[in-house]
Amino acid sequence: MADNLPTIPEFELGTNPSESWRHWKEDFEDYLEALQYSEALGKTITALLRHLCGEELKKQLRAFERKPNDGCEGVTLQQVLQEFDKYFLDYQNEIFSSLSSWK
Repeated sequence: MADNLPTIPEFELGTNPSESWRHWKEDFEDYLEALQYSEALGKTITALLRHLCGEELKKQLRAFERKPNDGCEGVTLQQVLQEFDKYFLDYQNEIFSSLSSWK
């Protein structure tokens, strides 16, 4: 494993949160692959996500983890990433719809 790989920067909303999320997610997935963690146990990967993501995403992550999970214990990384995808898609749609009403 490449244990000496520098960490990725924390997530920042920026001026386009949807795009910022997409880029950060790609960086995170590349980071997992470079560390050979892509096949690690769910708890390890979600702990790494919480460690790297920054306060902005941690707030939302806590809300995702409190959602009912069909009786399953914990949430998988894939579920978390999908929740963030939906969250930021909604964010993008809200911004787009407010801008299109200016026409």
